[in-house]
Amino acid sequence: MKLGIVSSHARMSMKRRGIPPLALETLFAYGRIEHAPHGSRVVYFSNVGKAALSKSLSPKQIDRWADMYAVLDPKNEVITVGYRTNRIRRH
Repeated sequence: MKLGIVSSHARMSMKRRGIPPLALETLFAYGRIEHAPHGSRVVYFSNVGKAALSKSLSPKQIDRWADMYAVLDPKNEVITVGYRTNRIRRH
């Protein structure tokens, strides 16, 4: 998936949480998309995505970015980003 518009809230969240733009681009390149309530979607690294990351990134970067997620609205705008503390439930 291609990275689209990033909202000002998402930019502020990235800055506050120390997530560089390269990490968000990598998430969109290797991440998995799950549908969430109200038409939004969550992009995160699955085990397959983490394995693909190991070929192109250092182990330190993989450990930092492995639990990252992004929430998209129906128009593919990034609403917010963060680090997962709970697993993502699939329906």
